[in-house]
Amino acid sequence: MEHFQHLASIGTHSLSYALRGITRQPGSPLIIVMTGVTSSALEWSAVCRNLESEASILLYERSGYGRSEESPHEPDSLTIVDELSKLLKSAALEPPYLVVGHSWGGILAREFIASRQIQDIYGLVLVDAVQERMIFGSFPDPSVSAVQGGLDYYEVTGITKSHQLTESEWSDFVAEEDSDKHARQAELELPFLQISRPVISQKQQLIPHKNILQGRPLAVLKGNCARDYKLMYEAGEAKGQGSVAQRATYRDYLSKFDKADDEFQREFLNLSSLNRYSVTTKSGHNIQLTEPELVANEIRWVVKNGLEIIA
Repeated sequence: MEHFQHLASIGTHSLSYALRGITRQPGSPLIIVMTGVTSSALEWSAVCRNLESEASILLYERSGYGRSEESPHEPDSLTIVDELSKLLKSAALEPPYLVVGHSWGGILAREFIASRQIQDIYGLVLVDAVQERMIFGSFPDPSVSAVQGGLDYYEVTGITKSHQLTESEWSDFVAEEDSDKHARQAELELPFLQISRPVISQKQQLIPHKNILQGRPLAVLKGNCARDYKLMYEAGEAKGQGSVAQRATYRDYLSKFDKADDEFQREFLNLSSLNRYSVTTKSGHNIQLTEPELVANEIRWVVKNGLEIIA
């Protein structure tokens, strides 16, 4: 099934996108979804269904994924943001923008905000987002990769059974992520999660009370990512994967993970003086797949609380 029916020329190549939900009214926010590293935007289908009668949503495929053409440039965070801005201009999609960032998409969302005038931004939703600081010294971490290498993440963490996509949505999502084209782009993109961390760090956005959003609403939603890593560790250990030292390093990460992750997530609250922090223990990292209604509720909160700012 073809989901991304629109193509926007950005000069060097074209990006494909979809507009989901209601017809946009003047002055209302356009919700822009920025997916995690190597991830298809199709994993946001259930969130879109939750909001389809009340919001206007842009889903787009980054360069090299789906119908989007490959970029002549490396997929670093600044290039991705520049290409998104060109898409918005080409498609005549005007601000204000309500930006939603999941995982690495959190860094991309913050880079996007840094690249725009604050008047363009309606608000921000961060869904189990990555930031400058991580418990791992590098990503991917060699010890973690050794222990969980080759495992099916969706199977091991239970997403295959607990996701809230329809049968056809899940089939399309899996087919896209299993495609050779997606795999080629994912291999190119993955190293840039690590590379992007010092780049965003230079902007010092997370200094206490920095308030770069100038009071625009910010919702931070934390998942139970520690549980995902625990399940992956147990599955890898059961198969005898990784060395004794690598498994010990992984266990050390696990002992610290939840406390550190909560600290990292709460640092996002410095982005705005109008914020809220929510936690789910039911879902792991991919809340948009397993509890899409929670993500939709965070977006609704930002929409509601941004009305007075924009007015």
